[in-house]
Amino acid sequence: MDRLTINACYDEEASVWVATNDALGVATEAESLDVLEYKLREMLPELVELNGIDCPRPVQFTLVSEKSSVAFA
Repeated sequence: MDRLTINACYDEEASVWVATNDALGVATEAESLDVLEYKLREMLPELVELNGIDCPRPVQFTLVSEKSSVAFA
């Protein structure tokens, strides 16, 4: 695996971005995508190691974000 994919969805009720990846067992949240990306940069190397994921160093990841919205007529 060359690059990890982390999914981020906006939780309207909590007003936070929630990032998840089942293979790593990661679930974390932050008030912005920038803060979320920073947290993931800190967390992912350790989670890759703990979960025995075969991934080159430095750990590269793609953060895929999704946020629902409404367009006004």
